[in-house]
Amino acid sequence: MKEKILILSIFILIFTGCSQMKIEDFTNKSPEFIPQEYLNGPLRAYGMVKDRSGNIIKTFKGELVGSWDENGVGTLDEKFVYDNGETQTRVWTLKPTGAKTFIGTAGDIVGEAQMIANGNTVMIDYTMRVPYNDSTIDINVKDWLHLQEDGVILNHSKMKKFGFTVGELVITIIKD
Repeated sequence: MKEKILILSIFILIFTGCSQMKIEDFTNKSPEFIPQEYLNGPLRAYGMVKDRSGNIIKTFKGELVGSWDENGVGTLDEKFVYDNGETQTRVWTLKPTGAKTFIGTAGDIVGEAQMIANGNTVMIDYTMRVPYNDSTIDINVKDWLHLQEDGVILNHSKMKKFGFTVGELVITIIKD
């Protein structure tokens, strides 16, 4: 009986991990990430896409422009160029739902993205529809954007399907 409990405990640790990062982990971390301030105006991004094994499958550069209207609704226009020549455009609409919470929508986002700011971090949780072979698949994405003291954002994202990590994004964003 003890062996079964031990084996079950090991499987639970393997499949759930020891801990998961939570937005609350960043309370009182500075500098404070206020999306309406930082995601306003031109930004540059440099990043890479990794497969499930951690291999870099492509790199990219991006130009982003953020703006906010008188009602507090934000627009983040993203234009990316990948190392293989492929281009991608995504336009986010960010609607405030609270002091530090937003609903995000974009053309390739399924439903609504949940965005929360806390301390120096913004977390965005969403499902993205991506091309796959001659069709598309929906991938669950959790973006973590961490504002650094020098104004640089370090962004890392896990992409999952059926609870398994299928890829990862690593991005540096610099305010112009």
